[in-house]
Amino acid sequence: MFAAKFVAKLIAPMLLLAGCGNVSVGSTYVGNADLGAFTKAPSEWKTDVVQSAPEFSMHGFWAPGGSKATLLEPTSAVSGVVIRRMPTSEEESDLTYLGRGVAFSDLNEALEQGFAALIQDPVDTRVSKLPGEKLVYDLQTDGGTLRVVQVSVADRSRGEVYGVVIGCSVACFKANRATIDRIVRTFRLGQ
Repeated sequence: MFAAKFVAKLIAPMLLLAGCGNVSVGSTYVGNADLGAFTKAPSEWKTDVVQSAPEFSMHGFWAPGGSKATLLEPTSAVSGVVIRRMPTSEEESDLTYLGRGVAFSDLNEALEQGFAALIQDPVDTRVSKLPGEKLVYDLQTDGGTLRVVQVSVADRSRGEVYGVVIGCSVACFKANRATIDRIVRTFRLGQ
């Protein structure tokens, strides 16, 4: 089954963020100068380095009730990651392709085969003066439907892609959309 194979190919561990209600984005920074990008989460949320490597680094964040082990799972809690990826193969040298795969491998294939569906049309966006793309999509997993907002930015001068990815179950995403959007708006590159 494609969904099982696709989930097995997830580059990022799953991340869980809990919380309902009107939560303001505080001074909890996710990311640092070494990662090259950051965002801000509500002050009571937890953060941790998930992976640190020159070609693929990732910092996770999650609300109370979540954990690093449950990042981006389709549960009733929101979670997210800030990522830096660098091409590691000839195929990945296309930064547009790499941007679509900033968190999940084979996202384009999942969209083509119906295991992911765009919720709204892709939006061109800019982050720290660099061009990027914002996507909102549903991804079918063995645990249910994960709704995701993803912003990816290609720095062609450095050959790097940065992204912030936030998600949870569809009901959770709808209930927490204002907080998720505020977190996305704070996403910056540390240049």
